[in-house]
Amino acid sequence: MPPIRVAHIITRLSKGGAQENTFHTVRLADKTRYEVDLISGPTHGHEGSIEPNIETADISIIREPTLIRAPSPPHDYLALRGLTKKLRDGHYDLVHTHTSKAGILGRLAAERAGIRHVVHTPHGNVFHGYFNRPLTRAFVWMERHAARRTHRIIELTQGGIEEHLAEGIGQREQYRVVFSGIDTTPYSDAIARREQTRRKLGIADDEILVGGVGRLEPVKGFTYFVAMAQQLKAMGEKFRFVLVGEGALTVTLQQQVAEAGVSIEFLGLRHDVPALMAALDMLVVPSINEGMGRVILEAGAAETPVVATRVGGIPDVVDDGETGLLVPPRNPNALAAALLELSRSPERRRLMGATARAKIVPHYSLESMVQRIESIYEELLNENT
Repeated sequence: MPPIRVAHIITRLSKGGAQENTFHTVRLADKTRYEVDLISGPTHGHEGSIEPNIETADISIIREPTLIRAPSPPHDYLALRGLTKKLRDGHYDLVHTHTSKAGILGRLAAERAGIRHVVHTPHGNVFHGYFNRPLTRAFVWMERHAARRTHRIIELTQGGIEEHLAEGIGQREQYRVVFSGIDTTPYSDAIARREQTRRKLGIADDEILVGGVGRLEPVKGFTYFVAMAQQLKAMGEKFRFVLVGEGALTVTLQQQVAEAGVSIEFLGLRHDVPALMAALDMLVVPSINEGMGRVILEAGAAETPVVATRVGGIPDVVDDGETGLLVPPRNPNALAAALLELSRSPERRRLMGATARAKIVPHYSLESMVQRIESIYEELLNENT
């Protein structure tokens, strides 16, 4: 039996949960069953690139140069034409699109190319925190129409399904839940080296290290992280703050920090995230919108409790009061109060971290994620044989 030809389409391969998810789905595909290609636009932006990792894994990227992240009718028209030709020439049996822009164009291209099986993973949504209201409504309208060209829609959490259905996107029977897995292997060593990492960072024994990790973009809510740090400084608490990542808001956040008179160390893009996660006393996830929050899984694997906003799929991965604390979005007062609460109970933090690791490590592996995605492919293939 010839292998099933699968094309994955994504807008860019920057550092981020959607891109890591897509990369590992390609890398760990069952090669005895599937022949998998990765199609992407050019990778631009401040967040860094995972393309070197893809090259190291000996995966070729089929480039569609006109597939860009920002809405651009001339580029989008050319991208649609280019993707349609690539899908038609590739004789694919199944197309799996990722994120909103690539999902809209990729699914339309799949229909034009006569692809029989189409799967889409939104990796969150663009309903909050990305665009102005008219453009957001335009994306919702396009998502509704693209859903009619989709056989399965994979959401990271049940909460993500409910958000899409509330916007009239797709039918419930189209949806399946598959979490975004992580490589849990490095975290045992990171936990063992926790004190060593803290010494390298210059953290005193009586200091509480609080971090934010992710793309420094508006939707991630790090302006509220800075406002939270300002409040805690005014209370005289002994916190140390770090931000890990890059993005369009890096300079703006640095200016905000200077004006607020607080000390936050910007660590930039790092390749030692497991070590940093294990060194933290608490991770703060102040997102305005979040599909799931892959960094929450990484924190759990490192036995680090989280304080996170109650948005998107986050409540599906944070057990409030058990593996972390949930607060309303856009509310630095609530973030500060939650941090204070946990800062005063080292034993509670330790228990939360241990509970989080016990939940994450057995259930959120990359291998399990890919197996569940491929089971959806088989379900779809068997339906249409």
